Amino acid sequence: GPYTSAQMESFAAEGRLSANSLVAPAGGKIWRAARHYPSLNEILINGGAIPKRKQSFGKHTISSSAPLEEGAIANYIVIFDVISGAASRLEHILRNIGPAFRLTDNVWTVASDQTVISVKNTIAPHLQVREPVFVIDCNRGRSSWQNFVPETHSKLTKAWTT
Repeated sequence: GPYTSAQMESFAAEGRLSANSLVAPAGGKIWRAARHYPSLNEILINGGAIPKRKQSFGKHTISSSAPLEEGAIANYIVIFDVISGAASRLEHILRNIGPAFRLTDNVWTVASDQTVISVKNTIAPHLQVREPVFVIDCNRGRSSWQNFVPETHSKLTKAWTT
């Protein structure tokens, strides 16, 4: 991209754009599910990709065990391995993602409406090649990581997908 509205309508009609497709506005760095952008949501609804919901009558309560929607504020644990004392270079990056609190030099908690992949992708460009990062979405039970050696990456993949 960037793509025009007409192109996005075409992509939706072809099945190449769904409610869960990650998109960002032109020049944007935050990727969210297409359904969270009103103009794309309208394209998806009108194209039949998202069924129209009937308005319910009465009080609507949300169970505390209900899954958190993409785009809602979530709590993340960010773990990175950088040279001692160099962690402060990432502080402003983490604080730009959302309210952040340092737990230890290389472990932070951050609240953000970004996806776990977007949080990782925001941090990764500020790391050296051998500095790994591991991000956990505490609300949705998802994780994302980068810069681990192949053996560790393989073990992480096995541990987090089984």
